[in-house]
Amino acid sequence: MDKENKSYEVGYVEAKTSGGAVYELGVKTSKHDKAIRRLAQPLMDKYWKNSGQDVTTLHRVYRVAEYLLKRSKRIK
Repeated sequence: MDKENKSYEVGYVEAKTSGGAVYELGVKTSKHDKAIRRLAQPLMDKYWKNSGQDVTTLHRVYRVAEYLLKRSKRIK
């Protein structure tokens, strides 16, 4: 069997050539952002009324969510 005709399962080549550190960083960033969104959702429901408000309120909500996430990871 020569190399040109060798077939792999779907995603095998991409996984081998993607670069582990870059992929790992992307996964870590994605999980971090998802955790922030989960913490921000109840705050958004309470404080962000999507009716002509400033975007600064939205940014404040996300800043508070980031702080809460950082605080939850502290050693108690």
